[in-house]
Amino acid sequence: MIKLKEILNEVNQEVIRPIYYLKGADFFLQNFFINYLTKIYFKGINIDKTLLLPDEMKGNEIIDRLSTHDLFSSKKMFIIRNPQQMKGKSSQDLQELCKNPIQNHIMIIISDDWSSSSSFFKKIEKIISPIDVQTPFENGIKKWAKYLFKNNKKTIDERTIDFLINIAGDNLTHLNNEIEKICISVGGRENILFKDVERFSGWKREHKRWEFFLALGNKNYNKSILIGKSLINGQESMMSLIYPLVTMFQEIFFEKMKIGTFLNNRGYLPIPPSIKKKIPQFSKDFTFDELESILLHLGEIDKRQKQNFTIDETELIQFIANVTK
Repeated sequence: MIKLKEILNEVNQEVIRPIYYLKGADFFLQNFFINYLTKIYFKGINIDKTLLLPDEMKGNEIIDRLSTHDLFSSKKMFIIRNPQQMKGKSSQDLQELCKNPIQNHIMIIISDDWSSSSSFFKKIEKIISPIDVQTPFENGIKKWAKYLFKNNKKTIDERTIDFLINIAGDNLTHLNNEIEKICISVGGRENILFKDVERFSGWKREHKRWEFFLALGNKNYNKSILIGKSLINGQESMMSLIYPLVTMFQEIFFEKMKIGTFLNNRGYLPIPPSIKKKIPQFSKDFTFDELESILLHLGEIDKRQKQNFTIDETELIQFIANVTK
């Protein structure tokens, strides 16, 4: 596994590889790398960048686009997201192109699934070392936050940046969006204050996902209902909440088993850092039977959501009642 910083340094020295394999679901890091590479690779010439999606295009069409030679040998960049969806001969042809890339073509392969064990990616990783673009741990997120404020020509103190990361540090896309909002809102002022983060990010005006998780973890029925209904009537849905909820209650389950889930090798978890820290406390208030019932309930909601036999508010209220009973 190659660290993103190593590849960025390499690209900055104009050492360009014909193939890059991005592994991880942090869309901010994926886009940051692609934009950085694009700027260096196409410096001074027209950008020729094509996104190829196997769920929208036939495999042979993708291979034709990748393998077409340009009479003028112009530079091209192709981005293929989740290519494991390609089957049969087209999948084999793509592997061959990875072994024998075409001159002046850059191919970027993206796998959002960090834990994917598909035979396709096992073969790809024998040819290309993956680049880590999963959401970093808290220390890494803090470095990115400082970089993003500096890039916006803003300064921020440690206390304020810690507060921001605690609430918006579940992934870099979320964090970057919040930082951009804050920087635009303060205008020409250079220094970001604690009150700016509170006021301009809307945390005093609207409820956030972390507040809902905190209320659920504390088994507070009334607060969970109030915040949960606010979320699904705003920026969230039951479908968007299922994955992080499953993760949170799995972590509570693992903590109760004393496996030790927050070691340094524990991958990205789609829950805010402030909630991760509360997992040991939450685990004291749940039994194994309760946690198994909650996880089964989430699985049933997921099935109903995919079959469109569900109303979000009804599902939410029934789920909260199950958690807080």
